Amino acid sequence: MTFPNTPELAAELASLAAAEQDCCAFFDFTLHLTPASLALTVRAPEVAGPLLADLFGAAS
Repeated sequence: MTFPNTPELAAELASLAAAEQDCCAFFDFTLHLTPASLALTVRAPEVAGPLLADLFGAAS
């Protein structure tokens, strides 16, 4: 997922990812910052694929 890069949104995404990591340690979150955008990548083991699809939609 890609978002506009603002300090507030970057902090919020990092906080949400950390909270989700506490709940579901099998998730892997990567937040990539560029001057113009934030890219959030979420990965999980193959068996958790349906859960990711429910949360974020099917992968494209």
